[in-house]
Amino acid sequence: MKILTKIFGTLISLGTGWLGAKLVSGVWHKTMGEEPPSLSNPDKQQQAALGKVLAFAVISGASAAVIQALTKRWTQSLENKAQAN
Repeated sequence: MKILTKIFGTLISLGTGWLGAKLVSGVWHKTMGEEPPSLSNPDKQQQAALGKVLAFAVISGASAAVIQALTKRWTQSLENKAQAN
């Protein structure tokens, strides 16, 4: 059961990370009116002002850290519940 929980947690982490990246990119596009200066957009990243690139990097990194922490806590609580049963 512990291995299943770890696999499930890994899959959830990957999925929420992908969803978080899409959410940050979508919010950036909606508020700034342009594509985000991300690695998936290398031309835009090269043309964007350094401040925008740094802002996007900080926002992306912070959201990724929060998503990772929440996912780990949730997975740990699932593992604890599985061990209790």
